This record gives sequence, C-alpha cells and structure tokens, in this order.
Amino acid sequence: MSKTNLRRGYRQVSIQAVGGDRFISGYPVNSEDERPVKNLNGKPTRKVKSEHPTAYFRDSQKYWRRTDTTIDVDFDNLCVATHSHIRRSILSEAEFAVFHDRIPDWVHMAGLEPESRVTKKQFEQLLAGSGQHEILHKFLYLHDVQGLLTNMQRTSAQISQVIGEFYGLLNDCEPYHYRDAEKVGLRSSVSAETSLLHAHLETIFVRMRSLLDYSVKLMLEVERQQVNFSNFVKLRGGSKQYSDKKDLQFNDAKGSIFVKDELIWMICSIRDRIVHDGHLDVSARVYESFSRRRLIERFVLIPDMADGRFESHKNRGNFYGRDYKINLHLPSIYDEFFKRMFHTIGYIHNSYAARRLE
Repeated sequence: MSKTNLRRGYRQVSIQAVGGDRFISGYPVNSEDERPVKNLNGKPTRKVKSEHPTAYFRDSQKYWRRTDTTIDVDFDNLCVATHSHIRRSILSEAEFAVFHDRIPDWVHMAGLEPESRVTKKQFEQLLAGSGQHEILHKFLYLHDVQGLLTNMQRTSAQISQVIGEFYGLLNDCEPYHYRDAEKVGLRSSVSAETSLLHAHLETIFVRMRSLLDYSVKLMLEVERQQVNFSNFVKLRGGSKQYSDKKDLQFNDAKGSIFVKDELIWMICSIRDRIVHDGHLDVSARVYESFSRRRLIERFVLIPDMADGRFESHKNRGNFYGRDYKINLHLPSIYDEFFKRMFHTIGYIHNSYAARRLE
C-alpha cells in the first residue's frame, strides 16, 4: 500500500469560501435568499426580530447557524482541546514526536478511515505480526479513544445542521397551494415536504440519543485506572449503551448527561418510539394558521408527554390535548441538552488533562 500524508489528525481540508453582502451574527449570508432568517414560528424574515431573537440562518458556506448562541462551535472547540489531552495522557511528547511518523499508516487509519483499504483479515495479520510493541499499541488505543470523541463531534454537527434544515423547510415550504379564499383559520397538510420535515425532526432525537451512548463509552475509558499496552487494547465501552451508565463512578453527577430526568427521558422515549414503531407521529402533518388570508404561523405537533414519557392508554398513545408545538420548544431542548453535554465533556477534558505524561 502506498503511503499517504492524510493521517488521522493531520487532514488536508479544502474549504470553498463564498462571499456575502450581508451579515447575521457575524457570519456572511448569501444574498440569494431574500428572507434568510428562519424563525421558530415558520415565518421567514429578512432580519432578526427583537421579539424573536432565536432563529436560524444559512451562512455563505451553507452551514446552518443560530442567531442567539454559538454553543455548537463552543462544544466542538472543547472537543478539540480534549483530543490533545487524551493524546498527552497516553503518549509523552517525546514518544509522539519520535514515533508518530514512523508508525505505519494502518495503525493510524485501518478500520477507522475510508482512505485505508486494509481489510479486517489484513488488519488481523498486521496486528499479529507486530508483536508486543507498546508504542504501536499506544497509538492504536489513542486513535480508538479519540475515535469515540470524533464521532461525538460529528454527531453534534449533524444535529445542528439537521435542526437548521428542519427550520429551513418549516419556513420555506408550501405544503399545499391554497386559494386566497381557503386561507382562513387553521389548516393542516400532508405532502412530500411534510414527510421530509418530520424525518428531520426524528433524526434530531435519534442522534441526541446516540450522543448519550457515546458519552458512556468515552466515560468508561476516562475511568479506566491502568492500561496494559503489551497487547492490543480493547475499549471498555465498545458494546456499552446509555443504560450502562450505572457502571460509571460519574453516574448521576449533577449537571451531567448522566442524570436521567425529564429531558433525558423525553429524548429516550422519542428515540425508542421512532426506532421501534417506525415513526414519531402517525400522520406527518404541518399546521398553518391564517388570518385575513395571511399566514400567522406554521407548526408541528407531537403527542402529549408527561415527565418525559408519552401519555398512553392501552392501544392509544397519540393524544394531542396539550397542543405541544415542538418547533417552539426544540431550541430550548437543544440548549439544555448541550449545556449538560458541555459539562460532561468538560469533566472528561479535565480528567485527561490531569494525567498528562512528561
């Protein structure tokens, strides 16, 4: 196999910079969208309204951004810093400087990156032929632990972008072409766009639940006391899920993601319904409210929940008496979730920082 300079952690990234003639929250916005601000009520505007400070927009590079917070960027920056501390807790500065470029590419990439064409059988053969090489095993373990954190970063980014897509579609869709005379009162529509809108919503909660699983996997490595590098090290949390948080010393720590309260129950309940029932809602509808033939709001309802669980009676589990418009609440759910993710990764960051090798 030919060598490549594109090793894990040393990527050559190409970014296409696209200019814009307007700025929102410090980001250039492409002028092609006349109403780039996508509001929670489903009505897009040219500018951020003081009475509706929370909104979404797409920057000139087509990344979805939020008008009132940068918690997604802050979370990613914390993860980047944590990567460095993970590395320094496993490899000393001297070991990393001397051996990083001498370690074969399959150690850095096989079984992790699409740039590596090594098969499972080839990997096993390479591993068997490596002997009890501690430095090689340290690099293998390093990339496996960092891989957990990288997957959390990717999942976090997916959630942020899919939320943006959700509000972009909610604001810009026209699920049904009403005649002026029909634009009266409350109307509901089912269409290809509404199906896609609900698919975005379901993806958000499924991916949030994935972050819960990854948090347990990574925390199990944090709490690992000693690692024997004479052989290939298996991750403690390889097959663990969020339900295994009971095995953590950090379980139920205040402010962390491991306190299973109404928020976590809600995320788990919605995810389980999607996975096991195939959908969050029986009818993927969008509601539109009109007054004087003008759109007042668009919204999406989800079934009633209490204490983070769906209210049900025998065969019936889709009650709508609470009139819960998920589009109005999704940003606050996201904020609370990532506030606690930030606290959790912050603990991981500090724990690895305290183990820095000389």
